[in-house]
Amino acid sequence: MFPWLVADIGGTNARFSLVTDSTDGRYQLTQTRDLRTGDYPTFEQCVTAYLDHIEGDRPTRACIAVAGPVTGDEVKLTNVGWVFSCEGVKQQLGFEWFEVLNDFAALACSVTHLGDEDLVTIVDGQAQTATKAIVGPGTGLGVAALMPYRNHWLPVPGEGGHVAYPPQTDREVAVMQVLREQGYVCAEKLLSGIGLVNTFNALAQVDGREERTEEPAEVTRRALEDGQPLALEALELFCCGLGTVAGDAVVNYAAKGGLYLGGGILPRMVEFLKSSGFAKRLRHKGVMSGLFDNLPVYLIVHSHPALIGAAAWLDDNQSG
Repeated sequence: MFPWLVADIGGTNARFSLVTDSTDGRYQLTQTRDLRTGDYPTFEQCVTAYLDHIEGDRPTRACIAVAGPVTGDEVKLTNVGWVFSCEGVKQQLGFEWFEVLNDFAALACSVTHLGDEDLVTIVDGQAQTATKAIVGPGTGLGVAALMPYRNHWLPVPGEGGHVAYPPQTDREVAVMQVLREQGYVCAEKLLSGIGLVNTFNALAQVDGREERTEEPAEVTRRALEDGQPLALEALELFCCGLGTVAGDAVVNYAAKGGLYLGGGILPRMVEFLKSSGFAKRLRHKGVMSGLFDNLPVYLIVHSHPALIGAAAWLDDNQSG
């Protein structure tokens, strides 16, 4: 049965791994390797490059998580330029079983297979056996859910990062007015890596200051290491805005099963997130505020959660 091939394909890197064992819903990943997507003209060539260098048996079953919608046999990765047919890849590379799913659907699938060491509690609570919401700021902003169905959990992917940005304070409105000059202002435009840059630069413009940056890491460095007031405000607006959007996801999905935060930004600022206005804004939902009573919020700190989720999806859906 083992090994299985799992992968997480983003705009810059393709991360591959082999699943070699499963015990009590915990998957063992081996021979994990990152390849640069720009080095390979096609998806098939990238997969082949990984498989040509593995040790041991070649996997015959695979699940691939991709950054983008998956709606049929043909998969298009806009940020990479790859287009492939799932059935074509299965035949060309000799897989008995080949699945592709959205990367945030894979992240959603992972949360019931993570251990205590893979999660940091941001808000204490007690999860019910109910839908879980997953929100993650990184290169973009991902939103998904995980719903209980019979004896399984079903991921619900979406494109929630592209909903309209919901400013709640005068300062956020001022930032939005600056960004609105560039066109439609979605949540991702502020709640992502580039969102940190956009917020910092917009605040500077509103205040008539000359500071500008093009690097998200520079905003967090200035805030967390230098204590620069403008960077601290940008980071605070980021956390508060994330609270609003994550709270929207909880309301949309009636997610009494808990909120899980993913992405690459938050693990670098755990203590700031805890002390920020995130939790207050999360619960600020008017007549729906009671939905957040005793709702736990966790931050995913596992290094490869989408690979775990891909393994879980394959485990739950393959036959034979």
